[in-house]
Amino acid sequence: SSRYSSWMTRRLGTNPVAVLATLVLLSYNKILQTVISVFSLTQLTYININSSESNYTTVWLYDASVSYKSTKLILLFAVASLVFVLFLLPYTLFLIFGQCLQAKSNLRMFSWMNRPAIKYFLDNYHAPYQTRHRYWTGLMLLVRI
Repeated sequence: SSRYSSWMTRRLGTNPVAVLATLVLLSYNKILQTVISVFSLTQLTYININSSESNYTTVWLYDASVSYKSTKLILLFAVASLVFVLFLLPYTLFLIFGQCLQAKSNLRMFSWMNRPAIKYFLDNYHAPYQTRHRYWTGLMLLVRI
């Protein structure tokens, strides 16, 4: 054991899994708002005074100088999509259906739920609730949106 690991342990407390679970839970809403803002758009209407024509253009809500289908936003869309698909959606489903998956962990398909790291992580969210209400943390994530 190095001196840095004991220093880090004192900073994190006695249960680093609980600290990690709390940090993920607290940052979830901000990450989700950021992903949603990436896909926000608005329409600008240009009306020609001399004729009755109007032109529409779709722009990014947070910077109207950037066209919504421009190449500048493609990378941003890709990263936001990856964050949503690889982190936000599984995390939400994991919290909502984690108790059901643990109950079915004797099946071969859900045997990965028997890993101690996953159990410790889920226990930080589900321990305050009765067994039949352990989906509540996941639903509260959806309500906060």
